[in-house]
Amino acid sequence: MGLGVQADLARLSALEYLHRFIARYAFLEQGSPGTLVTGNVPVGIARGDIVSDGLMLIGDAARQADPLTGGGIANAMIAAQLAAEVAAEALEQGNMSRDLLKEYQRRWTDGRGRKTARNYRLKSRFSAAERTSHGFLRAFAVATGGK
Repeated sequence: MGLGVQADLARLSALEYLHRFIARYAFLEQGSPGTLVTGNVPVGIARGDIVSDGLMLIGDAARQADPLTGGGIANAMIAAQLAAEVAAEALEQGNMSRDLLKEYQRRWTDGRGRKTARNYRLKSRFSAAERTSHGFLRAFAVATGGK
């Protein structure tokens, strides 16, 4: 089971929320815990390039998680597909230079990266308390083309 908590909105630790969730659903108490892994998700916009000679960063390493939700699996999968396409082109050409691999960064920035950048701007504009308000939901709906 995975659990993410936005620190500036949470009243409890992620582990305390997890224990409360398990206590609420008795059947979960029959399970046994695996390895506890904790960490932070880098939410923001990548500063600088996410490529270099022979290297393309993807997912958390490229700061591709959604700044509003912390979710990163879908973004990482999209980035991986883009990186794989560019890697195939690079292999065909026998060229792993930063200049060629920069195409991956361009595709990310022009595609899903636009949504990530938009969500970062929204997160930066509104405080943690404001992000839970109806006003924020209206602003988000307008920014995303909703009603």
